[in-house]
Amino acid sequence: MKINWDHLQYFLVLARAKTLTNAAKIIGVEHSTVARRVQALERALGTPLFKREATGYELTVEGMALVPRIEHMEQAYLQIEKPHNPLEGRVRIGTPEGFGTAFLTQLLVKFSKLYPLISIDLIPVPKMFKLSHREADIVISIDRPKSGPYIITRLTDYCLKIYGSKSYLAANPSIHSIEDLKQHRFVNYIDDLVYSPELYCLERLPIQLTANFRSSSILAQQLAVSADAGLAILPKFLAENRPELQQVLEQQVRFTHTFWMLTLVDLQHEPRIKLVWDFLRKHVDTQQPLLMD
Repeated sequence: MKINWDHLQYFLVLARAKTLTNAAKIIGVEHSTVARRVQALERALGTPLFKREATGYELTVEGMALVPRIEHMEQAYLQIEKPHNPLEGRVRIGTPEGFGTAFLTQLLVKFSKLYPLISIDLIPVPKMFKLSHREADIVISIDRPKSGPYIITRLTDYCLKIYGSKSYLAANPSIHSIEDLKQHRFVNYIDDLVYSPELYCLERLPIQLTANFRSSSILAQQLAVSADAGLAILPKFLAENRPELQQVLEQQVRFTHTFWMLTLVDLQHEPRIKLVWDFLRKHVDTQQPLLMD
């Protein structure tokens, strides 16, 4: 069976880009060309490699099995094309939105200055990343996978507390106990868009509270609290350096969560992956005062 190398390249780009439009932009062709090439590859292999989902083109089991094989071919081609420097390349990091934006960005800018030949793709979005679909090289997650071909480490614990803006607190009833919270407005997640049960904090309080402003984005929640929308349970690293925010019930309400860092077993020895991995472990450790009490 003869397989066209160009078809394999189109397949790999679509597997990473998820949509025909994005893949076409990357390659510089019409989206119909991408579809035609991938369909030709599927016919040659005699199996579907993608399934259409609301999020775009998702890999089938056969497609997922094919990705690492083509990536090895891609790496071999790149080594032939130019001398390989193990400390160059691209590392894609998937992370929760707030942690990636408010905390990791500065660390990774520092990394980029130290290692300018390594390009960083930081993807801070409120979702669970699928390492098996090659959505990222390194994933930081608030949920620890129960199984899978992963290398996993506890990156750090972090605490969450109730915050409100100083102007909101000055204009509303004083808060001395958990019962006093019933007199206040709250900002929280949208129930049916919560991507992890770990995010249910307001619901764990011993009283029933209703949110008046909801968002799937923790950054939007923080901005809403800063704009006097009400109180919210926010990570310390997101609220601590905001001078307009103030903790409420400091000694009575406190949640502790964990960020896990993981990568695929077959990526753990890649020099660029290991370099980023070790850098994050070391530098997150130095930032504990911002993450925990």
